Amino acid sequence: MKQDILSRYDTHTGRRLAIDVSVGRIEELFEDFDSAASYVKKDLDQDFVEYLIECVREISRYDFVIRINLPAPVQENHRKRVRKSIKYYFRYLELLERRKLRRVLWRSFLLFCLGMFLLIISLNIRGSAEQFGALMQELLVEGLTVAAWVSLWTAFASLIFELTGIISDIRIYRRIAGLQVIFKTSNFSKAFNAKDIKEDKVAV
Repeated sequence: MKQDILSRYDTHTGRRLAIDVSVGRIEELFEDFDSAASYVKKDLDQDFVEYLIECVREISRYDFVIRINLPAPVQENHRKRVRKSIKYYFRYLELLERRKLRRVLWRSFLLFCLGMFLLIISLNIRGSAEQFGALMQELLVEGLTVAAWVSLWTAFASLIFELTGIISDIRIYRRIAGLQVIFKTSNFSKAFNAKDIKEDKVAV
């Protein structure tokens, strides 16, 4: 199954795969709501971002590059701007996920502490039968015990179900931010024919 997925990608150099992105103009890689902003300051197009993320999920541990296919050559300063934009944008996404990670850890810690506190109270009440009636004691103990386990379970569930996804996203964003971005240009605008393509191998 994995080989079937990888067969969808061309090999760039050696064993590195190429994530191909075909656009008519450089501007199509960016959101168009702010046409006056420079490429570095503008957000990347969300379809482009999601496409890169899904490709990296599929490729997993294999090395790869981002290969942008254009119908005409682009200036070197535009190439640099695109590379910087991809790098900075995914570093920003990584930063957001790290903040989310800290919130999840802090929330889980608080819920864990709350659960342990409620358990301690329930144990103390269970050992103080003379201060409460039998029925009242049973109700308090059962209620506090249930609340404690709910709190503890929520703390562990957050770690189990959220932590893995967040860490995975952080790794993906870090990988994309550090990728080599290359450009392919063709003399023909109708198709990207391998016989007509010239490749720019300038590294990020």
